[in-house]
Amino acid sequence: MSKTRLLHERLSAIVSTLRHGEMVYIADAGSGTSSASLVPLADDVEIIDIAVFTGCPTVAQLLPVLWEVGDFEAAFVTENMRQANPEARELVQRLTGPEHIHELRYLPEFYDLRNRCKVFIQTGDYGVHSNVILVAGYPSPPIPVNWLTNPHWFEQLRNEQNKD
Repeated sequence: MSKTRLLHERLSAIVSTLRHGEMVYIADAGSGTSSASLVPLADDVEIIDIAVFTGCPTVAQLLPVLWEVGDFEAAFVTENMRQANPEARELVQRLTGPEHIHELRYLPEFYDLRNRCKVFIQTGDYGVHSNVILVAGYPSPPIPVNWLTNPHWFEQLRNEQNKD
């Protein structure tokens, strides 16, 4: 059996250069990327559009491939995924393990976190609440969730230590 390889040149380059704590947003087709979107994506987040047609590829097709070829330690999903798309949530949990899947409120937390991602991968998926954020890692202690979700964690840590 042959080894899975990413054939998309830019996607392969991004995955191979991810460092501990960097994040990848895997988006369904409904996720807006323009400045005119309901919730605009930050200008400094790279967009890779791999959508070919409606439903191709799906997040469920891409996610296991990225997990296999990349070094990921955790994933974020929305709280809504549990009810709105239980099959997708089960897939994420099977890949990550139950201790490494984290739920965030859809708005604003999940959308805020996408602006901290290194890349935004647009798929052709029309699933409801199928978006997933993967967190790059390697064999080391997991990064605390509050560090990943709070862009000011380092400043707050410094302030707490200066109080002592």
